[in-house]
Amino acid sequence: MRRSPQQWLRRSAAAGPPRRGMFVVLALVAMTVVLAFAAISVDYSRLVMTKQEMQNAVDAAALAAAMEITAAVETAGPDVGNIMQYAQEQARLKAAEVAALNGVYVDPARDVEFGQRFYNPATQKFETDWTAPIANVVRVTARRDNPDSSEPDAFVNLPFAGAIGRGSQPLRTTAAAFVEARDIVCVIDFSRSMNFDSYFASEETTYLSYSQILNNIGLIWDDLGNPTWGNMSWMPNWVTIPSTTWGSNVTVRWQDTSVYVVCNSDLQRVRLTFNNGNQQTFTTTVNSGTWAGTGSNANRPIHKCEIRKGSTTWETFDFFNNAHIQRGLGLTGVPYPWPSGSWGNYFNMVRNVTSGSSYYDPKIGEHGFRKKFGIMTLLHYQLRFEASYARTPDFWKTRHQPFHAVKEGQKLLCDFLEELSFNDYVGFVSYDTYHRVEQVLNSPGMPSVDISSKPITNNYQAIRDLIHHKQAGHYYYATNIGGGLKSARELLDAHGRIGARPTILLMTDGNSNTMDPGENGNLPASWNWDTLFDYDGDGVADYNTSNTQKRHVLKRAKECVDAGYTIHTMSVGSGADVELMRAVAHLGRGIFIEVPGGQSVSDLEADVKEAFNRIASFVPPAQLMPDED
Repeated sequence: MRRSPQQWLRRSAAAGPPRRGMFVVLALVAMTVVLAFAAISVDYSRLVMTKQEMQNAVDAAALAAAMEITAAVETAGPDVGNIMQYAQEQARLKAAEVAALNGVYVDPARDVEFGQRFYNPATQKFETDWTAPIANVVRVTARRDNPDSSEPDAFVNLPFAGAIGRGSQPLRTTAAAFVEARDIVCVIDFSRSMNFDSYFASEETTYLSYSQILNNIGLIWDDLGNPTWGNMSWMPNWVTIPSTTWGSNVTVRWQDTSVYVVCNSDLQRVRLTFNNGNQQTFTTTVNSGTWAGTGSNANRPIHKCEIRKGSTTWETFDFFNNAHIQRGLGLTGVPYPWPSGSWGNYFNMVRNVTSGSSYYDPKIGEHGFRKKFGIMTLLHYQLRFEASYARTPDFWKTRHQPFHAVKEGQKLLCDFLEELSFNDYVGFVSYDTYHRVEQVLNSPGMPSVDISSKPITNNYQAIRDLIHHKQAGHYYYATNIGGGLKSARELLDAHGRIGARPTILLMTDGNSNTMDPGENGNLPASWNWDTLFDYDGDGVADYNTSNTQKRHVLKRAKECVDAGYTIHTMSVGSGADVELMRAVAHLGRGIFIEVPGGQSVSDLEADVKEAFNRIASFVPPAQLMPDED
């Protein structure tokens, strides 16, 4: 039924007055809820921003602390005892410093931890051992969990939430950074030129002074224990030969173009035979004196001297008869001190005037030692002609240069890596005419080493022992740089660790002058000099060569680069191919270090050690560790 207007009015009046206060109440409730949500939103935003600031700070602090370990080890002074402890202390301070620069407090003693990141083949994942003594990971924690509001790590203040009794909130963030471990294969030049600074080699006398070379040979004599043989003095001198007939009452001193004769009495004749076969006889009434050729024989080298004492007795002193020279030097019956070489061959080197002999050495004459005998030129002979371990097994004990400097540098590399504790491993390749991985040492009187099951190793002492007991020209004499790179790549291919940065350190003091049979310098068809060797970015190659030997080295280096390997290079001495080594380092995205020639022993060794130190500290940039690590 339809109601009239009057009926609607009567019904409305019966219902009572309208509820005008309900809207206000509802509005107040709604505003309270809105303000509560706004407070929560503001406080939550504050928490999020604070946590992000803390996260950014610990990220930066962890990265800086990881790199600080390297810097601290490198710069630690001689008074530092425990290098690793010192480095970690410096890393803690660096973490706190960087965090503070980002407005976040980090307690260096509590909030910085060290561990070792490694690949676990069982889980096929990288894991971290936070109890390992070897550290290549730094974890930094920022905390806001102290209820004391006056402390820098106090709870985060929440002004709006305080109205409901939650005026603060704890926060905690962490970040871990690691330095990628390296597998470093040292590729060391073992050619004979690695002893050139220690005798009068043609290549080095241009750069080293007479006194420097003489001093270097002296170091070798010192390291051998200053042995003597017969009556030879250290500095070469003329040989004085006693008579076999009259003993020491009659002696003849050979002085190349003259002789000095001493006779106790009755010296009547002196006959000289010269290098061209001519003879000249002198009659005398004196018992001592100097005789030399005259006229057409003037200044001619003398090969024999005959003297007559009394009316009929003659004795011959033959200066090209080894037995006569041995008698004069007190070497009769004295065995030659090394497995290879001989007194006769040494005498030949000293006596030779012209080329054509296997033991011709022009430098002996240039320095005034022709026809003079002494320990210094004996060592010169042995270093030049009998340098290998099989021939002269004592030379590994000596400071022959530049090989000794390189030995000390590689041992320093092992020291640095051991102290750095970034879990770097080392391998060792040597090259000369051929090339091989150094992994076994079993010679008498030497430590026993066998790392053949793990030739890239963290057994740093084994690597030290292997290099320490080697010498220049240890096996063979030539220089096969490309072969050395080939062995290094094969070693890394076969034994490199998953997750480790494969790195090659190539060192030489000379020029590549041989390669394996069947090898050549042909480059791949895709080879582009402008792309590979544009040092300054102008699109034009800064290095190019048509030399077959050098191209072979570059080809081998490119194979290593294509396999993902970094190559550092070092040239030692004035004879090294500096530009080739620079090109290989550029190609290998590594660093090149030149150790110049013409230096004293102390300067050379200091520069080589510094070079190895720089390469050891050239660690990959620190990386933040993924959460799954």
